[in-house]
Amino acid sequence: MKKTCFILLLVELLLGACAFARPQEIKLYGRKDRVLAPKLRTDVLAAAEAYLNQGNHDFVVLVEDIGNPYAVEPEVQEVKKAPVQIVRAAPRKVVRRAPTAPVAYSDASVLKVIASSFAKQVRGTLAKGGIYYLQLQGGGLLNAGASFPVKIPQIEGQSFRVVVSRVDARGYTLQMGDASLSMPLNPLSVQAPGAIKRSIQ
Repeated sequence: MKKTCFILLLVELLLGACAFARPQEIKLYGRKDRVLAPKLRTDVLAAAEAYLNQGNHDFVVLVEDIGNPYAVEPEVQEVKKAPVQIVRAAPRKVVRRAPTAPVAYSDASVLKVIASSFAKQVRGTLAKGGIYYLQLQGGGLLNAGASFPVKIPQIEGQSFRVVVSRVDARGYTLQMGDASLSMPLNPLSVQAPGAIKRSIQ
């Protein structure tokens, strides 16, 4: 019996020594949005106080004496001020320019600008029943007597009316006011005067 008591006592002592030798483990379980139970909350605070607030006063004193290696003080350079001199400028002379006379464009010069731009739009001529039509890039047709309004960038805010006065197999004539200009068909755009290009689809 003494032997049994002795073994039991020895086992208890070993278990007690193991329990004290191993640090206490805190198990946090449950939902994260819930407050811990009062007993568990006390254990968590005690463990945090024991492990997190271990201050070493000697280390803090040692670190305070060490300078910061990243502290950079900007170099201040002294700038010498030059003496200020006041210089008075001579008064400016006002130059008056003579007013420029507005440029007057003649009907012939305006018609020449319009005709060069309009010629790029003409694809050729088309004859139907003895009447010739100008065939334009977009597929439109103009016959003799048709007119159209034109604006040119050189003269802002003004519109001109151009009349197609003649259309035949060789070309056409544009007229504006007293000026008229005969325009031959572009030989590169048609194979022969008055020819119609047909495409088989």
